[in-house]
Amino acid sequence: MEKNGNYNFEKLEERVKDAFVDSDLDRMFYEFKNLQQPTLVSGVGGSSVVSEMASKVLREKNHIITQNTEPRDFAYRGFDGYHNVLSCSYSGNNYGVQLSFLNDLKHYLLSAKKNEREDVHNITYTCRNPEKSFISLAATLVPCSILMDYYLDGREDLVLERLQKHDFSFDTSVPVFEIFSGIDTSTAAKYLESTITESGIGIPVVHDKYSYCHGRSTMCKNHPSIAIYFDTHTELDELLLKEIAPYYREVVRIPCEKGLLGDYSGLVQSMYLTKYIADSKGMDLSGVDYNPIVKKLYKYQGEV
Repeated sequence: MEKNGNYNFEKLEERVKDAFVDSDLDRMFYEFKNLQQPTLVSGVGGSSVVSEMASKVLREKNHIITQNTEPRDFAYRGFDGYHNVLSCSYSGNNYGVQLSFLNDLKHYLLSAKKNEREDVHNITYTCRNPEKSFISLAATLVPCSILMDYYLDGREDLVLERLQKHDFSFDTSVPVFEIFSGIDTSTAAKYLESTITESGIGIPVVHDKYSYCHGRSTMCKNHPSIAIYFDTHTELDELLLKEIAPYYREVVRIPCEKGLLGDYSGLVQSMYLTKYIADSKGMDLSGVDYNPIVKKLYKYQGEV
């Protein structure tokens, strides 16, 4: 994979702006609005970040029951009470999409490319100048930005003003990154966990903030770690930020306002945070030196 991470980050804001101009947002919003019954949402890899955001947006905007679901889960779970599946995939044709559609629910696809199946409702966005990258950057941020635009009733300005670059400076020689999050910042945390793992730039551990109060602090006592903390300015945040500081090599604070805009802002900041970690280690998120078994596993289409 070509090492062009700096270029892809330079083009990130432009690609989001282009998608707002080039995509048929009215049609996309019409399809989103039609999801008025309980809906399973699915995605894998970078698209699991999109599906997490989609699940939250549909729950809060459409006031419906949603659940973000791994593609393999569709082979094992029941579907009682659910009416729709929204599958998220940049290509629109990976095996995860097929798995999510192996049922009698109504099928929707959020993608940059259409699925030609007659039983699929395509919600298609346009990506001008598509990126070449091992880690999904624009392929993750573009659909998340469009979902936020739908949530905000077309207030693109509120989305675009949160796309600014973010700088970080902390010691990245420690391999373990403990991520403090919760349902309010779950999209950003999912991006961090997925990207740090898939790029090999570190070892991520995700903590629910309240669960951390019940024994999870043992890890940092025994293993040198960096804390990455999504700060939404609650009393618990104030307490944890004060108490954990002596036990971590550093505490990297990511400020987030409350609500979905805070989760979106945390996602953008997390992207630049992973760029900083990769750069400091002489690595490239677009040109990852990945395990050779990736090519053997990526296109698997057998029994799950």
